[in-house]
Amino acid sequence: MNKIVIGFLGIALVMVAIPIALAWSGTRRRPRVERVNGVAEIRMPRGHWSILGVLAMLPGAAITGLALAVEWAPGAETGRWVLAVFFGVAAAAASGYLFGLEARGRLLFSESTIEKVGVFTRVTARWSDVVKLTFNPMNNWFFMTLATGQRIYVTEGTNGLGDFGELALRNLPRPVLEASPEAVEALEDAAGLQVAPPARAKA
Repeated sequence: MNKIVIGFLGIALVMVAIPIALAWSGTRRRPRVERVNGVAEIRMPRGHWSILGVLAMLPGAAITGLALAVEWAPGAETGRWVLAVFFGVAAAAASGYLFGLEARGRLLFSESTIEKVGVFTRVTARWSDVVKLTFNPMNNWFFMTLATGQRIYVTEGTNGLGDFGELALRNLPRPVLEASPEAVEALEDAAGLQVAPPARAKA
């Protein structure tokens, strides 16, 4: 029993520490990144997805440990292994995906192309393939809809957001930009552009 209590106290301490770690990770965000051969790599600050991976792993690990630690009624011992395997696999899958994003997840933008690299997939397109640009002010993210229907998301917390804003303003089709003035304003803000207010008519 004492081991269970100590285990849950340890998990509680980690759960308290994770928001602090995420806030620390956010302070490392860089609006601009060094471009390699004209390509800007846009990704979350290092450690972000790993922290979320730990967070995703803890509940399943706790239930798995509890299932293995407690005494089961005679004849119900099989339930221990079913519960432990189910939550253990679920925790491993969820955290493994997030750790995969830490290792691979990124967006690559150049003057001509857009590339999204995920854990298992890769999407490559041209700026001219974008048919819609949307900005979500509640969650502070952009998403571009391609002619194929696929979407590419860019969140506010990424490194290189200023590079994305600059490249998007310069290379997205004019009709796409004109159809979303709110997104254009957000891109200008991300790129650090100072937009002059409209001139006032003389009396």
